[in-house]
Amino acid sequence: MQSELIQQVEEDPSRFFLLISEPSSTFTFGRNASPDDLLWTPAELKEKGVGLAQVSRGGKWTYHGPGQIVIYPIVNIKSLGFNSKEARRFVETLRQAVLDSCKAWGLPAQTADEPFGIFVNTKKLVSFGLSFKDGISSHGLSVCFFPQQNFFSGIRPCGQSKSVFTSLQEHLPNLTWHDAATSLTDSIKKSFKIC
Repeated sequence: MQSELIQQVEEDPSRFFLLISEPSSTFTFGRNASPDDLLWTPAELKEKGVGLAQVSRGGKWTYHGPGQIVIYPIVNIKSLGFNSKEARRFVETLRQAVLDSCKAWGLPAQTADEPFGIFVNTKKLVSFGLSFKDGISSHGLSVCFFPQQNFFSGIRPCGQSKSVFTSLQEHLPNLTWHDAATSLTDSIKKSFKIC
């Protein structure tokens, strides 16, 4: 589906898509991933029902699965006023939009650059991994809605050996997945001035 949406943006650079999902259990690895950062054996992967997928983004290993909100903005960034060399500013704007939602929920979240993401009390809540080709963004971000630490123990996320994750439900037990996804979508659209 992502490839189909990228093609639509290639054909019409004014198109903007937010692909939102709650994926099945998968470890994904980007162009900079090291095989040594996959810690589970093939038997453990099978037992826990986790697949493997090489993806076209940069970066290293991450986990996607049930209990996450995954959002992929698929857009020609020039149509939003960014030049072709401003991918970093685009990602920082996206991160700020997610942080704005966290603040609106009363969550004491902060950004960090190494590793890049959004954290609550030094625990990672939101991961980012985007790709840009010919000015078109793909892949995106994942928010831990339910606890995910058990699955992240099967890899070194982003090459980090001591990553600790938190989730929205640990801090906001009355927030629903749907309401969180809607708030995040609205905040992203507002940040990029999309009606």
